[in-house]
Amino acid sequence: MQADNSTNAANPREIEIKLRCDSHGFIIERLRALKATDLGPMRELNEFFDTADHSLRARRMALRVRRIEHTTDGRRECLITVKGSTEPGDIQNRPSIDLSATPPELASMLLMRLGYQRTAAFEKLRHSWMLGTVRVELDTVPIFGLFIELEGPAEDAIIAARTTLGLNGLTVERTSYHAMLLDYLAKTPEAKGILRFGN
Repeated sequence: MQADNSTNAANPREIEIKLRCDSHGFIIERLRALKATDLGPMRELNEFFDTADHSLRARRMALRVRRIEHTTDGRRECLITVKGSTEPGDIQNRPSIDLSATPPELASMLLMRLGYQRTAAFEKLRHSWMLGTVRVELDTVPIFGLFIELEGPAEDAIIAARTTLGLNGLTVERTSYHAMLLDYLAKTPEAKGILRFGN
């Protein structure tokens, strides 16, 4: 999820909660009833990078390149993101800096020229909505299933949106996609470092 770095430029943070679900149909109906803004569906390729000795992982940091294709109009964009470690609790609150990269094809090459290595990658389908100040992400991830992410400028906004949307009964997923991916790939060498739809 793209962090809202505008709330505090001196200390940009990603504040979000991830919930497991069996279907996105009910939440789409709720979002439409609440007149949330439909930002459209997209397809992503997320690539993670680290040094040869995995120094970023040891510091509980993540370096990611996210290439996005908006499926409605074909528009493409790319983000280079650095994330720090998250604080304990259901809501993830961690340092996060996003930089736009153009052209998208050169973002990964840039990091590799700087000495980073691609450690893992995965595809994801995402449908984004805005409900007030909270971004609602409906995610489909190969193998791992369906998720709902709520991201906002502060924890109280996320808590309020979760209640408004009727999501308090859903299970909180505290494990990041990155951590899920690394665990899966460690057990599935035939995936060759990438999780795609159809694997």
